[in-house]
Amino acid sequence: MTMCSRTFMAITGLLGAALLAACGGGSDSSEEARDSSDCFNTGFYRQDTQINVTQSSRLNDAPAVESRFLHWVTSQKEENGINTIYVSPDTGRASIHYSIEGGALLYHGYNAFNIGATSRQGLTPAQQSVIAMTPGQTTSQTIVQTDSRSTADQEIKTVTTLAYTRTYEGREAISTALGQFEACRFLTTIAASPEGNPDANSNAQTTSWVASAGTYRGLTLKERTITRQAGKTDTLVTEASRVNQFDIR
Repeated sequence: MTMCSRTFMAITGLLGAALLAACGGGSDSSEEARDSSDCFNTGFYRQDTQINVTQSSRLNDAPAVESRFLHWVTSQKEENGINTIYVSPDTGRASIHYSIEGGALLYHGYNAFNIGATSRQGLTPAQQSVIAMTPGQTTSQTIVQTDSRSTADQEIKTVTTLAYTRTYEGREAISTALGQFEACRFLTTIAASPEGNPDANSNAQTTSWVASAGTYRGLTLKERTITRQAGKTDTLVTEASRVNQFDIR
């Protein structure tokens, strides 16, 4: 859902919808629920929901940069017995594919269309974010991610094996530009190994804070990602600084 990566086309493919939580579905009573279920808002994945957020990102010691993020549920379609949810992160040039099955939000990949080129990503199996995780619980997957870019002249395909783990670390209070919140804290790690290119191996560790109550329940408030690749370490901190639209259907 997901500020886990700055763009939905990043190699980690972390939920694409960068500011949304992929962590469960539940009530607004976070005092009663000690699991992660309050930190998922099912309305984020209903037809015609639109969320528009301004986020501030800082890479290492560079000045912070502001950008806007759109989450727009454009359609839902039954495909091979699965209700696929299509989410656009822009004005319709791209489509991120989700489903909600077996107590988890599943990220399947995306299609993106630019002038003269088409990009696609598929994950086997789909990346799973379990709905109600207990504090300290960890889930793990090995995922094969296939990325392709097609033009009139050629198609370039990259296959990457992802070692993916996700831990729910519990609740804590957090103060952000949007205010003070009770939040769920998650730790996600992804070790990416591109086929035939060991020099491009990378490891990313992301800590996410997701609102568990209030108006913005389910919104990822802040993320800190530490990425190690080719002997270099980068730290990216992203925070939701302004909610421009929060139209939950």
